[in-house]
Amino acid sequence: MYQYLLYCFNIFFLVLEVIVLVYLVQDLLRLGPKVRYFLLMLISPMLFPMRNLVKHSILNTFSMDLSPYILLIILAYLERVCTYLQMYAAV
Repeated sequence: MYQYLLYCFNIFFLVLEVIVLVYLVQDLLRLGPKVRYFLLMLISPMLFPMRNLVKHSILNTFSMDLSPYILLIILAYLERVCTYLQMYAAV
């Protein structure tokens, strides 16, 4: 049961990473306005706390929004933690 739960979290974080990556490259992919709106609705709840943290930190820049990149790093880290725990839970 523990391995199944870790596997589900691993897939969850992987899907969130893909959503953030598509959000970051949406200009290159030339997505339609409805797809962009759908992506924005998916990613807004995750970006809002990150933007508040970045706004009050040293990473605050006026030229670029760094919150999706920081979110991508955090999601990748959480996915790796789940993979690590899943690998050692089998032993």
